[in-house]
Amino acid sequence: MYRLLVLLSFVFFNQGLPAQNEEPVILHTATGDLYGSLILPANRNKFDLVILQAGSGPTDRKGNNPLGVNADSYWMLAHELVKNNIATLLFDKRGIAASKEAGRDESKLVFDDYIKDLEDWVALFKKDKRIENIILAGHSEGSLIAMVAAQKIKVARYISIAGPAKPIDEIISWQLKQQAPVLAAPADSLFNRLRKGEKIDSIPPLLFSLFRPSIQPYMISWMKYSPCAEIKKLTVPVLIIQGSQDYQVQQSEGEALRACDPQARFSLIPEMNHVLKRSPGNFAEDRATYTQPALPIVQQLVTEIVSFIKK
Repeated sequence: MYRLLVLLSFVFFNQGLPAQNEEPVILHTATGDLYGSLILPANRNKFDLVILQAGSGPTDRKGNNPLGVNADSYWMLAHELVKNNIATLLFDKRGIAASKEAGRDESKLVFDDYIKDLEDWVALFKKDKRIENIILAGHSEGSLIAMVAAQKIKVARYISIAGPAKPIDEIISWQLKQQAPVLAAPADSLFNRLRKGEKIDSIPPLLFSLFRPSIQPYMISWMKYSPCAEIKKLTVPVLIIQGSQDYQVQQSEGEALRACDPQARFSLIPEMNHVLKRSPGNFAEDRATYTQPALPIVQQLVTEIVSFIKK
């Protein structure tokens, strides 16, 4: 009897929920395989696909990061979109999580590698006859990666989520001035040397993680891109989403990015923070949301994306 009640509760709980599947996917590259998850509606022959490019650092396909993020934000977004018959590809970047073997040598990784990987993911799914339209979306650093990739390979639409308008060196310089002013001037000096192509061997200890020798080629390749300049090159419909409570990418950055492309659709989501969850406003309490995987993402984010795709 107990087993029957358990079974019945499972059946009733799932009534009304959209059927969905998760398919493991692999992208073969010259330096190793990249691994992802395709979250898609079940029992449908045709659907749109969002390919979501993760943000900076060792952020995995779910939106988590061993440096202090356990929020499952990307995972939640994918499972909300599938309720609207929109599939999502989530994948681990080269060098991260399951794709670690594809990028073990940090010194050989450049920003353009991520752009090429995203182009290759799009090319792979263009062969899937179930997919009607491919939408590129990027979160944080991923906004710029997806932005440049959308110029190089044909997609239907582009979405920026918490994407900055300024180049990365200007963003880091601003963050240091806010959080560690004493480090701002030394960092600006190091950035100037990187712009000249200089190799930096002597690095202040407190700035070593930012300017360590193995990361310098990546930083140089990243600095050459300005999101404001790149978004102007897009020829597809653009949606820019920014949270009003984002302490990592300020509201002003989203507004500035929109000013760079006045034709873009812009959505400022009240109280949404950088991990796409509702923030209490207080910085300490905001950081606490970064480690709450049970806390739902802001529903307006889903509404805006679905509306943009189905328009």
